[in-house]
Amino acid sequence: MNPTHPAFRACLLSLAVAALVVSSISVARVHGKDDPQTLSTFMRKKLDASSLILEGITIEDPKLVSEGADVLLEMSRTEIWNVLTDEDYREFNREFRSSVRKLKEAVGDKNFDNATLQWMDSVKACVECHKYVRSQRPVLKKQ
Repeated sequence: MNPTHPAFRACLLSLAVAALVVSSISVARVHGKDDPQTLSTFMRKKLDASSLILEGITIEDPKLVSEGADVLLEMSRTEIWNVLTDEDYREFNREFRSSVRKLKEAVGDKNFDNATLQWMDSVKACVECHKYVRSQRPVLKKQ
């Protein structure tokens, strides 16, 4: 299948969103934020925002993309999201927020090809950050 084909892009984005949500749940539990109701509600909100972005990109609706991006940006500043305080972790967050802002700019310009790339960069930033947080698990458990 052609990597620029909308169906291919939608499939990639769906897989990325699923990986992001599963990874987020395990990271939050590692850091003591395992109240099932709170964690479940938070993860659902992240999934809903990501789904809005995916749907918006797929059907080329800038309002949906912007709405989902706004929610993720807001959530990225909450305590449950910010599980570490070191500089590496803060850099991952800055990269994520930058990608989401670029996503919003791209849809503002109705450039959905660029929006797709920015969303993929956002998901990549998430995956890399979650990998980093998992690598810190032994250090955190010793504290």
